[in-house]
Amino acid sequence: MLADASLRRPLEDVSDDEVMAVAHAPSKRTKHSHETAADSTIFEKLGLPIQKALTKSYTFFSPLPEASTDEYVLGVDEAGRGPVLGPMVYATCFCKESYYAQLSTLGFADSKQLNEDQRDRLFAVIQQNDVRESSGWSIRCISPQDISQCMLRRSKYNLNSLAHDATIQLIRDALDRGINLKRVFIDTVGPPASYQKKLEGLFPGIQITVAKKADSLYPIVSAASICAKVTRDAHLSRWVFAESKLQNNMSSMYGSGYPGDPSTIRWLKESLDQVFGYPGIIRFSWSTCARILLEQAVTVVWADDEDAPNNASLVKYFAQAKASSAAAAGSDNPARPRSKFFGHRRPINISVSL
Repeated sequence: MLADASLRRPLEDVSDDEVMAVAHAPSKRTKHSHETAADSTIFEKLGLPIQKALTKSYTFFSPLPEASTDEYVLGVDEAGRGPVLGPMVYATCFCKESYYAQLSTLGFADSKQLNEDQRDRLFAVIQQNDVRESSGWSIRCISPQDISQCMLRRSKYNLNSLAHDATIQLIRDALDRGINLKRVFIDTVGPPASYQKKLEGLFPGIQITVAKKADSLYPIVSAASICAKVTRDAHLSRWVFAESKLQNNMSSMYGSGYPGDPSTIRWLKESLDQVFGYPGIIRFSWSTCARILLEQAVTVVWADDEDAPNNASLVKYFAQAKASSAAAAGSDNPARPRSKFFGHRRPINISVSL
């Protein structure tokens, strides 16, 4: 899903002066505090849905350089893989091979080694006319609700699979848009060798390098890491709760979102509703969240649980049910126990004469 067209302003209409004015303006943010929809930022000018509730994942692609036969180099990195709240953002940055040496001199570095102002300024540099004539970028922003749904469904879809698929989608999107990729550099998820072999099988003819700490080794990956980190931070600092009544009643002092951050743990404990749990900003598949819910939320006992032994296996349950059905089929007097439902509700027979 692309950012809504109603929010989009053509990037070609955004002047370098406007871009740098946004980048160099004094920050109005406190860490992870909400801003109003009236705030004019580079994200609204680009058309990203920062001021909307992030309940669904979306993909954004910047305008492309003019069509040509140039070969391109592309880097991939992510932000927000480990936190218990907020989106996970995968990003690419790509540029013409002939421009890569010049892009490497612009000061890109691993986003984790830069402060917020430095990241914002470098993100603004990527939007300047002389840079975007030879480069572009894209993101796949995965909502916390989608992360929870993927990781908690019966057929497990873990975070590594989610990350791999986001990377593959972004590379395919670039190819589908006519970007002639020659080299791709990726910060690894899991063992680099097997991940690289997987991607080489999907994208033959492209020189693929998967490496640990690629964001520190390759400037194109560093640029991608900045796009990912700045986008995630923008969503968190302007978070719009899908639960609208919480917008002005829920603290936004959730820190970095990492389970080891005392501010995050404090927010999780203070923001818990004992009945309804947490809002959609939370990744419910994280053990940190599950533990606090287990310790502090109201215990829910489902009616079906009363008939099942403690720690009963779902697989064993169906196996036992199948065995009982088979035994009953060969007997004139099946010994299937009566459900507790009827004992608890005490149904009575009613006869009606017409």
